[in-house]
Amino acid sequence: MRAVLAYSTLCAVFIASNAFAQTDVGVSASVLAAIQPVDDAYVGSPYLSEGIGGLGPGFGAGVSIITRDRLVVAGEYSTVRFTQIQDGRLVLGPFPLEHVPATTRLHDSVLSVLFGYARGESTKVIFLGGVGLRLDRPTINDVEAEHYDVSEKEFPAVTGGVDLLHPLSARAQLVITGRYTFNERDTRQQYLGIGPHVIRAGAGIRIRLN
Repeated sequence: MRAVLAYSTLCAVFIASNAFAQTDVGVSASVLAAIQPVDDAYVGSPYLSEGIGGLGPGFGAGVSIITRDRLVVAGEYSTVRFTQIQDGRLVLGPFPLEHVPATTRLHDSVLSVLFGYARGESTKVIFLGGVGLRLDRPTINDVEAEHYDVSEKEFPAVTGGVDLLHPLSARAQLVITGRYTFNERDTRQQYLGIGPHVIRAGAGIRIRLN
């Protein structure tokens, strides 16, 4: 009986090891550029001089698992930074503050869980989609922008995109990445001209761990 149990255990370990060997587990880091269109619904005197957004630099990092069936599970962190001088009633408040300039900073960071499918052999194209958690709020003169309504519902950020993986060596791969995120903003952020559409693209390196 012990022999049978030992044999079964060895078989299970062998099968698990073989399955892990056929699974591609890796970590990646990328330099990003983001395009975030400004929400100009409230732009105009005396309410808001200009929104915040445009083109900004960023960084991304993640871990991904590609199974032998080409299914993909990934966790990603990405962040992009924008800075804008703003004034208006919706920034610091009504007279006498409506014409006082303030520095608004948006550190737009999202932690996402993505699922997808990989195509290709040595060079892979990976299609991904999932949801994300917002990690930051904008600041005005280094003070976090408050919620106008704490009961206001916030839905997860929804992300979809494509990765291209091209081998550079036995373990290193070039990563070219592109993401679109619909990041719904609460009322306070809309008043600052922060739009919900986020487009991020970049390139980096992925290292296979197994």
